[in-house]
Amino acid sequence: MKTITHKIIILIILLLFMFNTSAYAGTNPEREEIEAMIDEVAIKRGIPAILLKGIARVESVYKHFNSDGSPKICGTSIGLMQINNVYGGYDNYRLKYDIIYNVEAGADMLLNKWSMSSYNQVSSVGNMDPNILENWYFALWAYNGWSGSNNPASPYAKKYTYQQLIYDVIENEYGKKINNIDFSYLPREGKPSRSLVVPTPNNCSGGNIVLYEKGDYVRTDGIRTDYYLRDSPAGSYVYRLNVNQLGIITDGPLLKNGYYWYKVYINDSREGWIERNLLLRTGDTSYGRYIYNDISFHWARKTIMDICGKGIVNRDTLYNPDNHVTWEEYCIFLSRTLNYIETNNNQGKKQFGKAPDIDFSNVHPWALNYVKDIHERGITEEKEINPLENITRKRASLIIENILAGSNKYMDVDIKTVFSDLENLTEEELSAVKTAYINGIVSGKHVKTFCPDEYLTRAEAGVIMANIIKEYGHE
Repeated sequence: MKTITHKIIILIILLLFMFNTSAYAGTNPEREEIEAMIDEVAIKRGIPAILLKGIARVESVYKHFNSDGSPKICGTSIGLMQINNVYGGYDNYRLKYDIIYNVEAGADMLLNKWSMSSYNQVSSVGNMDPNILENWYFALWAYNGWSGSNNPASPYAKKYTYQQLIYDVIENEYGKKINNIDFSYLPREGKPSRSLVVPTPNNCSGGNIVLYEKGDYVRTDGIRTDYYLRDSPAGSYVYRLNVNQLGIITDGPLLKNGYYWYKVYINDSREGWIERNLLLRTGDTSYGRYIYNDISFHWARKTIMDICGKGIVNRDTLYNPDNHVTWEEYCIFLSRTLNYIETNNNQGKKQFGKAPDIDFSNVHPWALNYVKDIHERGITEEKEINPLENITRKRASLIIENILAGSNKYMDVDIKTVFSDLENLTEEELSAVKTAYINGIVSGKHVKTFCPDEYLTRAEAGVIMANIIKEYGHE
C-alpha cells in the first residue's frame, strides 16, 4: 500500500511539473499570423504596419520563442520586438509570454522614438509626416540606440546600419520601394545634431496609416492613464480626459509636430485637439456605434453597417470582413438582397431563368432556404454545388450577371483596356466581368487590375450587394 501511495505521489509531482513547464512554454505562430497581430496593433496606434514588421524581422526573424518553448531573450532584450525593459515600464512576464503585448510595447517604443525626432530630441526628416516611410529614418535609428555606429556616413559605422536593415526588409520582402535620405547632411563621425532636418526624398513611399473623418465616434485608447485635450494642434493642455473617454471628431486631420491632430467634442464644455495615435474609432454619426468589433478601421465599414441595417447580414460580434466568401454565404447575401429589393419596390419574386435540378443535401440547414431561392430563381445553371467552396471574383460576376439589366451606354467598352489581367478568361467570363463593371456593381481590385481569380472577401461581397440595391432598389 505504501509503495502504491509513493508511486501516486511521484506521478502527481511529475504531472505538476509537466503542467507548469507547458504553462510557461510557447510555440511560435506562423509568420502570417504574426504579421496579422502586427497589423492589428499598428492600425490602432497610427503607425505604418510595415515598419513594425521590418523591426520584427530584423530583431527576431518573427520568432518570439526559442525551439524549447522559452522566450527569446538576447541580453536584456525580450521577445519578438526585443524589448529592453531594464528601466521598467512594462510587465516583464507579459513581455515574455504575451506576443500581442510585446508588439504593443514595440509600437510604444517606436512612437517614443518618433516623438523624440518630432520634438528635436534627435534629428528629423522633412515635415515629419508619419505617413511617409522615409520620414521615420531617425526614429528607426533611435529604436536600436541613438549611437554613431548607425551613421552610414561614418567610417566607423556598422557594416549594415540598423535603419537600413529595416528598409531593406521592407523593400526586399514587402516590395515597397524606399528612397534613402541624403547622407551628405550627416556628419562624418558620431551622431547628427538634434536640430538637423534632412529633406524628405523627392520620391517616397506611403505608410497606409488609417485616418479618421469628421463625424467619427472615437474613444481614448486605454493604453495609458493620462490623456489631454489641447487648445490647438500641439498647443497647451486644456482638459484631462478619462481612460476610454468617448467623443466625436469635429475637425481635422491637421499635421503638426509629426502627428495628425483631431478636434474632439466631449460635451458642451469640453472640446479640444488630440493626436490620432491616442484615439480608437468606434462608430460614426451616420450609423452609430459599430456593432461589429472588427470593422472600425476597415475601408468598407460604412457599407457593412448599411447592409446590416437592411438585414442583408446578421448582427454579430464579428463581421470578418477579409474572410473569403463561400458559395452558400454568397447565396445568402444575394437572396436577402433580392428579397429586400422586391419588398422595397413592392414587387413579386422575380425569375431570371430556368431552375436547374440540384441536390441540396450537402447544404447547411441555416443556408438551405437561401441556396434554394437562388437556384429556383434560375440565377445559376450549375447542377452540382460545393457549399463551402470559396467564390472567386470572376465567379461572383458570373452569378450576378443574369440579374443585371444591360446598359447600352457602355456596351462598346473593351473591358480588356480597362483591366490588364483578363487575358485568360473565357468569353462568358469576360462578358460577366464587363456587365458587372459597366453597371457599377463590381469594381477593380487595384488600379488597372480586376484580379478575377482572387477569392471574394466578405467586405467585397457586401459592397456588391450594396451596389445592387443602389442600382435596382429605388432608394
